[in-house]
Amino acid sequence: MRPVAYRSDDYILLTTYYELLYTIEESLTYLDEIEMDFSKTEGDRIFNDLIHAFFQLETTHPLLLSIIKNEHFAQTIRSFDQIFLSFDILAFYHFPSDHFQNFLKVYFIPEYSQWMGEIHACMRPYVIH
Repeated sequence: MRPVAYRSDDYILLTTYYELLYTIEESLTYLDEIEMDFSKTEGDRIFNDLIHAFFQLETTHPLLLSIIKNEHFAQTIRSFDQIFLSFDILAFYHFPSDHFQNFLKVYFIPEYSQWMGEIHACMRPYVIH
């Protein structure tokens, strides 16, 4: 039997979270591409939006854990702490700078993408019917 969120509010939260992770990935890719094309002037706004998005993700986790009661999901959600710490390191670098771009490209994007793949795999049965 496929697991399903029991309330429509739960389903909306899960699907919104699921899609937000893709939006964050697209924003990170945009920031990565700025290094190659400085005519992309939305970088500061996008980076500030990412800061807000990461705090929103963090504050949503207790509610997600109350909806999806699965140990693998719980471990994956808790591993977001490392992603958040890495994002904090990224935010420490001046945007845009060589250090920022290097950390973003070499470390943060791969780490985030791996985590996103894991959390999506856990959530897929709840959001895709």
